[in-house]
Amino acid sequence: MESFYDLFKAASVRYPASAIHFPDEGKHFSYAEFLAGVDACAGELTARGIDRGDRVALFGQNTSYWMQHFFALFKIGAVAVPISAKSVEEDIRYIIDTAGVKLLLRLDDGPKYVVCPPVRRPGPDRSDPATGDLQLIMFTSGTTANPKGVMHTAGSLRNSAFDYMRTIRLDERDVMLLNLPISHCYGCVLNCCSFFLAGASMVVSRSYTPRGTLRLIEKYRCTVLNMVPTMYQLLFTSELTGRYDLSSVRKAVVGGSYTSQELVDSMGGAFGPQSVLCGYGMTECASWAIAQSFDDPASERGNSAGKPVGNMEARIAPGYDLFEDGIQEGELCLRGKGMMKGYLDDAMTAASYDEEGWFHTGDVARRDAAGRYWIVDRCKDMIIKGGDNISPKHVELVLDGFRGIEGSQVVGIPDAVYGERIVAVLTRSQAEKTDLKALVPYLTLRLARNRRPDFFVALDEIPVTGVGKVNKQAIRKLVGSHMDDLQRNRINYL
Repeated sequence: MESFYDLFKAASVRYPASAIHFPDEGKHFSYAEFLAGVDACAGELTARGIDRGDRVALFGQNTSYWMQHFFALFKIGAVAVPISAKSVEEDIRYIIDTAGVKLLLRLDDGPKYVVCPPVRRPGPDRSDPATGDLQLIMFTSGTTANPKGVMHTAGSLRNSAFDYMRTIRLDERDVMLLNLPISHCYGCVLNCCSFFLAGASMVVSRSYTPRGTLRLIEKYRCTVLNMVPTMYQLLFTSELTGRYDLSSVRKAVVGGSYTSQELVDSMGGAFGPQSVLCGYGMTECASWAIAQSFDDPASERGNSAGKPVGNMEARIAPGYDLFEDGIQEGELCLRGKGMMKGYLDDAMTAASYDEEGWFHTGDVARRDAAGRYWIVDRCKDMIIKGGDNISPKHVELVLDGFRGIEGSQVVGIPDAVYGERIVAVLTRSQAEKTDLKALVPYLTLRLARNRRPDFFVALDEIPVTGVGKVNKQAIRKLVGSHMDDLQRNRINYL
């Protein structure tokens, strides 16, 4: 099987006029020019002892250095381990140790190579045939205290990239804007590994801001957008959209977390109803499993996630609720060629699949009679804020490490812009002894910015169920009813 590097090289001959732009760096490349930089990066990595199967971490924002080293790893056959630019030192150390990283690349303003301690875990994967080779390890938060290491092969990545390209009908006339974090699966796989397959041009923004996004759309006449709901919400709440020419946009793809009908309507008003396409995916399926189709009238799509794409299958887990007109509701399960090889933790992998090979997502979905899926809830304890998966357990453990705090509870409360806000809940007795001016810098050192609590709340007592377990549903309901009154930078007593 050809690697993404090989496919990119073939595309450089087939599409000589296509380009990759990095406006924040003042750099513009043809495909061939970009690949010359990839070759130089591959040579440098090889000279530093990186070989097939070695694991290399990529840390930084969206830059040409990041992308060129990413494809250099594909050329060598090494394993890329992206690390979010939001990560704190503790996160980075955990990923390096857990994934068995040999070399860390800091890639903001030029490559900085950091040799990692000798791998203390099982050695690099050098399996054959090529379709089984490990090529990417991405860490994603969930119900566990630490993020889970998701392993993807050449086959699963290629499947998702091609399915995505076909679903959105990407072609050489398109100009795709990449302003998602390149270290996340949505940006890394669906964007970086697809645009050149169709000969599309790419505009890479170092980071996201509403004004910066609108400027790039107008300047480069971008035709394809990929953003999580929060990013689109911030565009529309900025009251800037009317100042820019957005008429070039033909495909506005949204995914990563729940998309409301109101947001779909706002997107349709800005870009045209037929341009809006909702999709559903997760790191475990390389970000693309269910999506709408441009063949369906916009009026029939609504905010559904759509139907399974390409080589992917979906179903509602056995024991689902059955409603009128054949509507099913229950846990969503996935199966297909885009699925991960597994987690780094074999026990976690085994617990996530049933005996028929279906992966249980932990998301509650509704399937209508036409076969369309709607994501309606989660059956696992996880927060999704701004498209980022956040483990409440991880935040709770950090909070409990602060003097005087024990048994803290962290919940996500619905928010119109960010999807959910993070609320840390303490008992009144603990809160009265807690110095918030000391707690905030403590959390800043130990939690990435997107994982820190937005609000702190104190309750007389933590609600429990009839069997004595913490009742997070009751906490969410209680805190949610007071959200409009909560204030930042203080402990709110309810």
